[in-house]
Amino acid sequence: MSPFQRYLLTKTGWYLLAFFLAIAANFYLPRLIPGNPVDALVARMAAGGGAEGEALRRIYQHYISEFGLDRPMWEQFLVYLGNLARGDLGTSFSVFPARVSDLILKALPWTIALQLPAILLGWILGNTLGAIAA
Repeated sequence: MSPFQRYLLTKTGWYLLAFFLAIAANFYLPRLIPGNPVDALVARMAAGGGAEGEALRRIYQHYISEFGLDRPMWEQFLVYLGNLARGDLGTSFSVFPARVSDLILKALPWTIALQLPAILLGWILGNTLGAIAA
């Protein structure tokens, strides 16, 4: 193996490790916070007068099983990785029951409209000032 191939393999390995750690942090950090999103969802429902008592408990149990929060953490992580590989980002808890991918697609044109002029202006200004300074 040539030094360049070894370098390329090492770099690729580090990038894959960093990518995996970022995905793992994205999964585990929200789950380390006390409570879960279903608590907030059901509390919002109760505050709005949607249900109470036994009905609220049944709704809570239904959401816990629907979102897979009753499974072991490692199993949830494997399901998360599988869904991520398929491009399924799941259901939004803050805008329940909207799909996360739909929310991203709705916001994407506005994001591009804000970023594109800023990037182009920065590129033109940076290159112009760089050429003047050189």
